[in-house]
This record gives sequence, C-alpha cells and structure tokens, in this order.
Amino acid sequence: MSNGSREWSADNLKRICSVYVPVKQPLKSAAWWQRNFGLEYAVPFNPAESQAILKLTDGQWLHLVETDGEIDNQFPNKAGYEMFRFTFEVREIERLYDRLQSNGVKVEDLADRESCGINFVFYDLDGNKYDVNEVVHLHRAPEEVEALKARLFHYAN
Repeated sequence: MSNGSREWSADNLKRICSVYVPVKQPLKSAAWWQRNFGLEYAVPFNPAESQAILKLTDGQWLHLVETDGEIDNQFPNKAGYEMFRFTFEVREIERLYDRLQSNGVKVEDLADRESCGINFVFYDLDGNKYDVNEVVHLHRAPEEVEALKARLFHYAN
C-alpha cells in the first residue's frame, strides 16, 4: 500500500448526493415526479440552468436536466437485459406500485428477488427506466412478509 492510500478509507464515498436525469421538459417532468412521488423542489426553478432540481426524502437531489439529444438512460447487461441506472429504496412498495398504476405510469410486474426484496421497474415521461426496491425482510415482521408475498405473488403459506 502506498503512503497516499493510507489517507483514504472506504468511508470517503459516503453516499450519492445528486443524480442527473436527461429529460425533454424539466418543468413537466418535475410535475410528474411531484404527482407520483410527492417530491419537492430542492431549489427554486431557474430557467437559465435548464433543469429542475427535486429532493428525495433522505436529501439526495434529482436533477432533471433538459436535453435536445437522444435520451438513453439504459444500457444492456451481458445477457442483453436493458438495465436501469439506479434503484430507489422505498417502504410499502405495494402501495407505491398501486398508486403508479392508478396514475397511468408505465410499470413492469412486481418481482420477488428473494434476499434482495421486492422490486419493480417503472419509466418516466421520457422513457428513462428506474428500479424500486423494498428489502421487506429488514423492515417487516416475518409473518407480514409471508402474507405480503402470498398476496402479491399468490404463494401458498
């Protein structure tokens, strides 16, 4: 290990503070995020910046950046599956899933990813793909997890 390496440790990268998402119309996109997720502006909209900046519950910022270019926020993994860039952590995933479906948001089916929890994928107005996750076994009692999975995935108890 070099001397310079000792100055750094694993806790230097603490969290992601901002995520930048390409959109065609930042204000329209911000309204969509507000309607579907209850996000609020982190700072007032400044048309000169051509972006709307919203704040997630834990303080991270979601920058909705206007682009004239092609929007392609996905990439294929080695098996050819179109990956999303990041996953949102949520609680009560089934309620969010139902709300997004009711609001006409494009969502894929809920998936039981076992130790990773329950997930689903959704798309924003510009076709950007996102993943949503609840590690249910960490946040719910075992009997709640069983009942939820039985209801969502028609598993036998």
